[in-house]
Amino acid sequence: MTDDQLQYYIAEIQKQRTQADALGEDSPGLLVEKITLLTTVHMYMGRVSAQMDGDYARLYTLRKNTYVKAKKEAPRGDKTLAAEEAIMKLRELEDDAYERKMIWRNELDSVKEKIYELRMRVRIETHIAGGGAIG
Repeated sequence: MTDDQLQYYIAEIQKQRTQADALGEDSPGLLVEKITLLTTVHMYMGRVSAQMDGDYARLYTLRKNTYVKAKKEAPRGDKTLAAEEAIMKLRELEDDAYERKMIWRNELDSVKEKIYELRMRVRIETHIAGGGAIG
């Protein structure tokens, strides 16, 4: 995914979430519209979350590979120390990537739970309104 695509997805998430937050939850029609917006948000969040997972995995791999290479190429002596020094900055970058990964994963789960909650409310409200009485 390119940086432009990522920025587009994030902008769409913000825009559609703002629209969804502006809607009331007073009627089944508004709830359905809100669900529709949040479903699109969820799709874009899934893409961003996947990108963040990939970024973290690539940094993890880079750190591991750099460690091995630095340890192999270190002169005699404490090769482990030389390898650890070689990856210090990568550890910080990996920590930041892990944080972004978890933020997006948590947001993705949060939106999924909100959509589920709204869907249940629509079912309940349409049932109470007379849509599901059998008698």
